[in-house]
Amino acid sequence: MKNKKTWITWGIIFAILVGSGILTILIPSLFGGNSSTPLPREQTMVTIPLPVPVGGRTEITLPSWQLMLGLAVLIPGLVIGAGLTLGIIYIIISRIVARTTSSADYQKKAAALEKRQTDVIADMRQTRPTSAAPETTWRRWSVITTTMAIIMFLAFLTLLLTGMIFPTGQIVRNGSIVNITFALVMIVSLIALTIMAIWLRSERIAALNNTESLAIPWDFIAIVMTGLLVVGLGIGVIAILNMPQ
Repeated sequence: MKNKKTWITWGIIFAILVGSGILTILIPSLFGGNSSTPLPREQTMVTIPLPVPVGGRTEITLPSWQLMLGLAVLIPGLVIGAGLTLGIIYIIISRIVARTTSSADYQKKAAALEKRQTDVIADMRQTRPTSAAPETTWRRWSVITTTMAIIMFLAFLTLLLTGMIFPTGQIVRNGSIVNITFALVMIVSLIALTIMAIWLRSERIAALNNTESLAIPWDFIAIVMTGLLVVGLGIGVIAILNMPQ
């Protein structure tokens, strides 16, 4: 949420979603709604055995709507409580780390350790010359590994689709049984291998690696979460309105 307009936009979206959910519930009752099938009015009881007897009782019997309401309150409470606990622990540890790293004694020891590591690395470079692989080697392996990964995923997808279309994995061709799964996997793999042999080059992979990564679609995630929240609220309101009397 970067500015005021963004807040207004999300407020309008949220109001539309909540309003549509409420209207979906209320409009049938406003216009008669007798043609709809009423929900069952029988009250369902749920018996929960207690791990330890409490007051001489070994089990508790509650209406199902009370149990669901209790879970709806308990689960978010546990999640929020766990989050707050972890947040407090993280803040305490962060403050301890910040206080420790800002001390003069720690900085002195860290500088000495860094100098010792630098000296060790310098000695190793003098006695053990590096033998890094040339650029052509890792470029070639980037093409090989990319090709193997693409062929593997295409083979898995082909196996999935073949299993849906040909459940037995075999067909009869000219009076003989043919393993259609193996044949399709080999055909798809050969086609993919041919295309990548013609098109895939190390320069293309390097160019893709240098491009800017796509941003996380926070707006899409927020819309999905808001929709799920409204659906949950609508189901809860429907359950409350149709609660057994």
